[in-house]
Amino acid sequence: MSLQTFGKTLFLLLSFAFATRATYNYLTKKKEENAKEESDREIHEVIMFSYGAEEIKKSKYSRCMISNSMDRLLYYLKQPKQTLDICMYVWTNVDVTNIILKLHFRGVKVRVIIDADMAFSSGSCTRRLEKQGIPVRWMKSSNLMHHKFCLVDTLSDNPHITPFVMAGSLNWTNQALSGNFEDCIVTSQKQLVEQYQMEFERLWELFKPIV
Repeated sequence: MSLQTFGKTLFLLLSFAFATRATYNYLTKKKEENAKEESDREIHEVIMFSYGAEEIKKSKYSRCMISNSMDRLLYYLKQPKQTLDICMYVWTNVDVTNIILKLHFRGVKVRVIIDADMAFSSGSCTRRLEKQGIPVRWMKSSNLMHHKFCLVDTLSDNPHITPFVMAGSLNWTNQALSGNFEDCIVTSQKQLVEQYQMEFERLWELFKPIV
């Protein structure tokens, strides 16, 4: 092999090695960036409501002075881009209702399941929801519909949207939000979200529209 041919061969081998390494580094970096982006989109938080333990502050989500916990709850309730499924034993809080109605007017698909005995209790927001065309379902039964959870964007197929569930002891009432010791976990953990979604869909088929 001549010196010139050897030089060309060596150059090609070095070029190939460099290109292979550069490609490997690019793909590795891209994978790490995607993993970080996925991690950044994950949601894992517990919101504790404890009467008298929190400072009251002005919120951009409410006309009232509210606690940090209430502020976090309203923050998450403003996140839906496409769908919001709500399963709530009793619901009377006006701030929460106003946010849900704004989502509905913006085009977010909202569905609500509520306990039959609580649907038209004093202060219930059911009539406001119904008047604006939000579908509400219940079932007359001796068994309480005692769930308190909501699902955000769990029916979305947009990869840039992070579905999550909010669940716990918290009813959406003034007493629960500002006078009780309550908890609400917020998580995008896939298996948990899927189990809550299955329960919502099961009840949605089992329960009937309010008439």
